[in-house]
Amino acid sequence: MGQHFIRMSEGKNSHWRYFWSLLVILAFMFVIGTIAYLIAVLITAFINPSIVDVEEMMITDPLVDFYLYHIVNISAVFGMWLAARTILKRKLISFITPYDKVNWTKILYGFLIAFSLFALFALLDYAIFPNDYMLNDFEGSRFAWLVVASILLVPIQTTSEELFFRGFLLQWAGKLTKNPIILILIIGGIFGSLHFSNPEMEHGAFWVAIDYLAMGFIWTYISIKTNSSEFSIGAHAANNMFLCIFLTMEDTVVGNIPSLFVVTNVNAMLSALTTVTTGLIFLYIVMRKHRMGN
Repeated sequence: MGQHFIRMSEGKNSHWRYFWSLLVILAFMFVIGTIAYLIAVLITAFINPSIVDVEEMMITDPLVDFYLYHIVNISAVFGMWLAARTILKRKLISFITPYDKVNWTKILYGFLIAFSLFALFALLDYAIFPNDYMLNDFEGSRFAWLVVASILLVPIQTTSEELFFRGFLLQWAGKLTKNPIILILIIGGIFGSLHFSNPEMEHGAFWVAIDYLAMGFIWTYISIKTNSSEFSIGAHAANNMFLCIFLTMEDTVVGNIPSLFVVTNVNAMLSALTTVTTGLIFLYIVMRKHRMGN
């Protein structure tokens, strides 16, 4: 296989360099990103005060907030680039692949397969439980702006998470152990558990936790076995883009964005089982594609 993604040989990769890199990345995620977001809120308040709660320093229009909050994700990517270049002495691309170029075919393949599976199972669920869905209040211009954000900004958000979890953290953990099962449990567990604060947990904490953890485990396994995070980058983007464009519900982390449909009844157990099933099918298809490519 040549170069190894998990045990990166390029650059300087001591534990101390990973530690300082983590501090830089977290600073850009939670400090600089938050400050930039708050500045954007203040600018928005000056331009259109009707959609800003100044006392709470928050945007009251979920679509506008959906746009502005991606400032935090862009800041996180910049922090990872800075840490990679100045501390780890390597390129940001090394958090994606050990090679000199990103394989866009893998990313696109992962995206198309995952998006197709999400659409198929959503249609199947609608066919069985049609009363669980209703059309959202449709406004053409707001929906168009949502689609633009989903295409241009959501991949930045999902890729920033992949760079951090199945890039930076996976490579750091790879210095501690070569056991893929332990790596999957560590990285998939961290990825899933950090989503436990999402409002969706109110629909059934145990099953929603299974939902998050399953995808974290499966995408981490794929990244380890395919020697890059490219398939998981595509799948993660497909998951979030599909949900943003087509499905929303009450108590969701992105707020009441103008998606096409509203899910009125959430069966957390069925949702978790669907996620595990789609994840395993995606795993089979992608690993088969990977073996054929090799």
